[in-house]
Amino acid sequence: MHKLTTLVFGLVLILVRCAAYGAELEAPPAALDGLVGTDAVVRISVGKRELFSFSPGAFEKGWKGIGASASKDKPTDARQHFTIHTSSGAAINGSLEVGTDAPGATQFSYEFTPSADVELNSLHVSIDFPAAVLAGGKWTADDKSGDFPQELKEVALTAGPVQKLSATLPSGAVLSFAFAEATPVLLQDNRKWGPTFCIRIGPQGDGKQFKKGEAVKFGFALSVKPGLKMSIDSPVVLVAGPDWIPLNLDQEIEAGSALDFSKFGFQDAPAGKHGRVIATADGQFAYEDSPKVGQRFYGINLCFTAQFLPHEQSDQLADRLVKLGYNAVRIHHYERELTTGQAVSTALNPEKLDQLDYLIAAFKKRGIYVTTDLFVSRPVKWKDIGIDKPDTVPMDTFKILVPVVPAAYDNWKAFTKALLEHVNPYTKVSYAEEPSIAWLSMINEGNFGNFAGALRDVPEWKTAWNAWLVKKFAARDALAKQWGAELKENEDPAAGTVALPDNIYAGGARVASSLLFFGELDREMVVKMKAFLRDELKCKALITNSNAWTHYLPSQIGRQEYDYVDDHFYVDHPQFIEKPWQLPSRCDNSSPIASGATGGRSCAFTRYYGKPFTITEFNYSAPGRYRGVGGILTGALASLQGWSGVWRFAYSHNRDNLFKPSTLGYFDMATDPLGQAAERATLCLFVRGDMKPATESTELTIDTAALNALDKMPNLSPKWNWAAWVERVGTRLADKKQDQALAANVSAGSLLSVKPGTTDIEVRKDAPGAGKSDPSKNIFQSQTRELLIDGGADTMVLDTPKTAGGFAPAGKTVETADHRVVIGMQGVEATVWLSALDDKPLTESGRVLVTHLTDLQNTEIHYAEKACKTLQAWGKLPHLVRAGKAEVKFKRADAATLKVWALSTSGKRIFEVAAKSDDGTLTFTADVAERAAEFGAHYCYEIGH
Repeated sequence: MHKLTTLVFGLVLILVRCAAYGAELEAPPAALDGLVGTDAVVRISVGKRELFSFSPGAFEKGWKGIGASASKDKPTDARQHFTIHTSSGAAINGSLEVGTDAPGATQFSYEFTPSADVELNSLHVSIDFPAAVLAGGKWTADDKSGDFPQELKEVALTAGPVQKLSATLPSGAVLSFAFAEATPVLLQDNRKWGPTFCIRIGPQGDGKQFKKGEAVKFGFALSVKPGLKMSIDSPVVLVAGPDWIPLNLDQEIEAGSALDFSKFGFQDAPAGKHGRVIATADGQFAYEDSPKVGQRFYGINLCFTAQFLPHEQSDQLADRLVKLGYNAVRIHHYERELTTGQAVSTALNPEKLDQLDYLIAAFKKRGIYVTTDLFVSRPVKWKDIGIDKPDTVPMDTFKILVPVVPAAYDNWKAFTKALLEHVNPYTKVSYAEEPSIAWLSMINEGNFGNFAGALRDVPEWKTAWNAWLVKKFAARDALAKQWGAELKENEDPAAGTVALPDNIYAGGARVASSLLFFGELDREMVVKMKAFLRDELKCKALITNSNAWTHYLPSQIGRQEYDYVDDHFYVDHPQFIEKPWQLPSRCDNSSPIASGATGGRSCAFTRYYGKPFTITEFNYSAPGRYRGVGGILTGALASLQGWSGVWRFAYSHNRDNLFKPSTLGYFDMATDPLGQAAERATLCLFVRGDMKPATESTELTIDTAALNALDKMPNLSPKWNWAAWVERVGTRLADKKQDQALAANVSAGSLLSVKPGTTDIEVRKDAPGAGKSDPSKNIFQSQTRELLIDGGADTMVLDTPKTAGGFAPAGKTVETADHRVVIGMQGVEATVWLSALDDKPLTESGRVLVTHLTDLQNTEIHYAEKACKTLQAWGKLPHLVRAGKAEVKFKRADAATLKVWALSTSGKRIFEVAAKSDDGTLTFTADVAERAAEFGAHYCYEIGH
């Protein structure tokens, strides 16, 4: 049995895309398309969807997986060259040659040559399939055969040297591999770790020795029914030209312009004038003096040096954020700078503290509320927590020490006390009493399940775990009855000898118990922290915890004690190929609409009904080209769900890019004009309330009694999380006995119904107003009818009275139900929408903003392939905007009197755009490249008189 190490974000991407494959492969596809990447990864696609891929790689001792990257010094021959970097420092230099020597088949020949002696468990080519592609299919390996099961049974399906191998997909497609000589092959069901199957080809065995300079060679001929068309990829470097137009960036917003959102009054200055932000019984934020009026907050993250500024720059930044429309900020990754140069990790640097004080005062003055975390990445010396070691505690290690090591908890308390009892000289109020500091997270992304493997190395965790088991089961016999054979003979909680699971994704009774333990320990820790804040520090800020990644049903146990619930999500988050946070990196860079707009859907079930819900980190990250639609999708989801707060990650990580144009990076809006433009739709939809919340709801009720008896713990987010696009969803713990630990309950007018005998949900086709939703085709229409996502057509339509438009590929059109807004995309895919800039609907508004987003990149940004998935160099300024056009038709009674102006990034009108009026419809063409020689690229327009 082989352990698979999977990158978190790679797993997320697989999860995101699996739902789409079933519909795509219902019938045998046409000939498949194969693309050989410059990193020697071969991707096989059907239509626009990647079906499976095969990649060179290795497993080190301990089954740590290593992928390949394109060789930096690439020989000039017909092969694709790659390198596998091992942790020992040895590089394995490899190559792939693709040919068609075999009749009707494609030959793949691999060669691996170590630069030094290295010990590995496997050196291979791994062919990886999303489970939905193979489950229900069949395999044959020489004289052996079997099924790819619908549910996980055994991990290893077959292993050993073979000369012929075939895999028959449920769709009818057949993959046939022929080897010139018997070659080691492993067929493995990886669903113990993630939703995939793999075929691993090449030498395998624990601790196998590979000698310096001795080439390992193997290959296979692949034939595909109904056919395979192969092509070779090539690198891409983007430069200015007809397809990419330079942008003249002005970071400041012109007062009174169409881009000045201060006119909407999203800020009610000064922050805190209405008393504290409170959590209401119906799960909303409100002010103390008006508890029945719900409040929404939309903000940005500031990270590292971006929040430590000279006073005049703090004022400049705060003024800019008001014009951009934000009414909240998250102070994040602030502690390193705040404690720099201090003798102990809990002391605050006076100079840095003064800068933070002034910044928070500047935000308060302008009506901007603040949230932060009481531990993010503060460097804590081992000696500060009583451990005689040099250097500092790793960030994630400190997170897991706090609940079980008293000295770590005391360190957390000491820093919290120093911070919150500090009186800001610019507001005359302590941070604890400051009403504009409205929300506090105890530990950022500290979900214990995130670090399940590391917990086993902390003795105090084993002690706490065994103490919990003793309390829970009283006697070993009771534990043995619950766990069965999973409890080993030498394990006894009374003796402190029961081990934590090494893999919480493996399922089973031990894992189920550990997840209950995590949930109850989180509750215990937060209750203690909350009492410290309330009773000792007199702090009334709303508190939360456990805000990212690993969520199972017991995760809601601790959330019962939170004042509000928080989560994080990303789409196209970078995956680092060689070293963390260093190039090259990779992102999926495929249309989120085509895959059913999965970003944030699972987070909707983290919500605990009766408590406000927030997302304090989200991004559709750069350089992914779908950033323009991503922010809008999040605003639409938050609006439909009736969430209370959303924060974009991030505005800036660095003070240097706040006040001068800088190159695009992964996350920062300050360097991403396209991402910043997308924020305006989010603000209109969510904060202004252009999109209505769904009136109906579906609730997952978790029975606490049944939860304690489970031997397999379900994820918090169900497989039907697509329901978040249809109506409101969330979870709740209950004490009422049920037949199952989890029951789905739908409101009386719900468009959904529960499949008999399951917790699965389906769309009620006969429900009044059921609309066009068809999950099998990735089509989702909100219960409000204001949003339609059509994955098959790769289109999205927004249709609200004040904001309307959508996303579509080139040659397709989006239009509202009453045809008042019709937009046809020309040249390239784009996101285009209209928003009224006053309190009137679009058809009556005196001023309308039109935004046309294609893509934005850096000059000379370097990708390894044409699909622009593997980033190799960021490039330089200026930003380049992808040329594209969109014909906008806007039905208005006064169409004949309207004018259209192109806008600079500051909102200044730069030229009038030709427009015509015909029978009450204004028509004009949004063209990124129009008059580019004079003004550069543009993507915003103003319609008015």
